[in-house]
Amino acid sequence: MFKIYIDSRLRKQTTVSLFKKYFIFWVKKDSLTLEADPADALSEILLRNNLALEQIEFFETYPGPGSYTGLKMGRAVVNALNWVYKGVPALKLPLPKYGSEPNITPPKAKKKAEKRV
Repeated sequence: MFKIYIDSRLRKQTTVSLFKKYFIFWVKKDSLTLEADPADALSEILLRNNLALEQIEFFETYPGPGSYTGLKMGRAVVNALNWVYKGVPALKLPLPKYGSEPNITPPKAKKKAEKRV
């Protein structure tokens, strides 16, 4: 029985950890930190350990707070895997906890084209 844990709280760094269950304890078997998106890091750790996605029983991610983009990427990968491989209904998939409201800047005003006669 294996579990994947994705920590993507930093936007340009993803850590994917593979855990194996021994009786009632989860023991970290392998860990990989890359400057890549979570899907690439997940693919790499599965290749290194000769595993397929079907062999993973749980997919989990760091819930937050952290980088908006990083948390969104990690949660998107984990939610997609749990939806496709584990049959979790879409409405029951958790959302990231960003820690604060997003800092969205208003769009810059467009300069009106000058009419030349």
